Amino acid sequence: MKLLRVCHVAVADLWAGAEVQLKVLLSTLVQKSEINLTVFLLNGGRLEKEVRDLGIPVRVFPESRWGSGKIFLELVREFKKSNIQIVHTHKYKDTILAAPAAKLCGIPYVIRTVHGLREPFKGLQSFKMNCYEAIEQTVHRSYVDSIIGVSSQIESKYKSEGQVSRVACIRNGIDLEGKSVQTDRWRTRKDLGVDPETCLIGTIGRLTPVKGIPYLLEAARMLLCQGVNVKVLVVGEGSIRSDLMAQTRDLGISKDVVFLGHREDTDALLQALDIFALPSLSEGIPMALLEAMAASRSVVASRVGGVPEIVEDGTEGFLVEPMDVNGLTERCLRLIQSPELAQKMGQAARARVERDFSAENMADRVAMLYQELIESGSGK
Repeated sequence: MKLLRVCHVAVADLWAGAEVQLKVLLSTLVQKSEINLTVFLLNGGRLEKEVRDLGIPVRVFPESRWGSGKIFLELVREFKKSNIQIVHTHKYKDTILAAPAAKLCGIPYVIRTVHGLREPFKGLQSFKMNCYEAIEQTVHRSYVDSIIGVSSQIESKYKSEGQVSRVACIRNGIDLEGKSVQTDRWRTRKDLGVDPETCLIGTIGRLTPVKGIPYLLEAARMLLCQGVNVKVLVVGEGSIRSDLMAQTRDLGISKDVVFLGHREDTDALLQALDIFALPSLSEGIPMALLEAMAASRSVVASRVGGVPEIVEDGTEGFLVEPMDVNGLTERCLRLIQSPELAQKMGQAARARVERDFSAENMADRVAMLYQELIESGSGK
């Protein structure tokens, strides 16, 4: 098999689901001798370090100092002196810049992974996203050879729109190596100030409106009003952290909610939980949910995006409608009142991830798509 030279281009201004998924993909692809990888990042930070640790060559384009025009010209310069066959992008900004630059330089194939559908913005932000989407649709039609959707919902959307002829669903996977190693759950809980009799409900992710955390806080208030011994753990940073903290004060539950900010020890924190909650308003295939399931946690999650493709309601956890505080409260209460059910669901969640969402399976399918594109010989 001939060596495939692939360059991933990503914005990388965050360390969130898309960035974690890219790191997992690269960590598996780099083990394939038939693929030679390089990575271009529009910002430095956590992803840059993770990729360098994998031994993959990285070039950073400092978006904070360079405008889009300079980044485009630098991409052209780098692409011209390379012998890359496939450019693989991950978000609208890196796609808008890298896809036409790649084709201008004679790179035959461009792949775009869509990690999630558009978040529900308002006002000026919504207008800006409308503009970006219009530009991106033109870029897709003119320069992108294949789109990867991480969920069936995303796959269906792009197939129906017909922007590219080849659309595939390749769901996110996680690296299960080491995930079965149990940390000292009780020591972690003690460090958090949570006693064995307290039900610890937690969520991990960006503190932004789309994650729906205010509804989890409302559910916590309802559980506490019913006399349930519960604490909520919120892990992550974001634009609405101060608003969430103010909400806990207004609800009178400040002492029952712990905001940890960004943490590196998420595996240990997940194992300390009794229930993992994902009250999102929109999702692709959320990495935090897969991580929680790999830790054998029972879950209560919103029925949005690709979540129903991961969790079967009543088997690996419970699904509720987004913004349904009563439903979220009731499902959490059922798990609290039935530890045997919670344990059974946690075991089923782990088995589901092992069966359907491994990093190896994801990387094999991506590598197969690369090969199919090369063999087709029909780039735009």
